[in-house]
Amino acid sequence: MTMKTLSLLGASVIGLGLSGAAGAAQDPNYYECSGRNASLTLTIGSDTQPGILPAATTLQLQLGTRNYRFDREELTSEPTLVGDLWEVTLEHIPDLYLKHASVIIPDIALGRQPVAFNSQLILTTVHTPFSPQVFEGVVNPSKYIDLRCTASLVYF
Repeated sequence: MTMKTLSLLGASVIGLGLSGAAGAAQDPNYYECSGRNASLTLTIGSDTQPGILPAATTLQLQLGTRNYRFDREELTSEPTLVGDLWEVTLEHIPDLYLKHASVIIPDIALGRQPVAFNSQLILTTVHTPFSPQVFEGVVNPSKYIDLRCTASLVYF
C-alpha cells in the first residue's frame, strides 16, 4: 500500500468513527420540569468544555410566585438507584426549621431528540430539636408535586 492509500483509508475509518459517535447516546445537560404551581430548570455545567457546554451548574425553581436560583455550591447531588437526587435548602431558620426542595433526575441516554419523563418535586420541612412545637406523627412532613420533565443536550 502506498502512503496515499493508507492516509485515505485512515481518514475513512476516522470519519466512520466520528459519524457513529455523533449518533451515539449522550448524557443530557439541560432539564426542564413543570407541575402544579411549580417549575424547575436544571443546567449541568462542564469545566472541561466551556463555550460549548454551560460553564456552571445551576438550578432555577419557581414555587407559586417565589423564584429561587441556586449555583453549584448551593446544590447537593447524590446518586441513587432511581437516579440522581438533587437537593437545595429553600429556607433556614436557626433553632426552628429548614425547608428543602428535592428532585430525582433519572439516568437518561439521549438519542437525537429530547426525552420526556415524569418526576416529583419534594418539599420537606425539617424541624430542629429546639422547635417550640411538640410533634406527634410525621416529624418532617413532605409535600409531593408531580412534574412533567424534558431532558435535552444544549450547547451554549
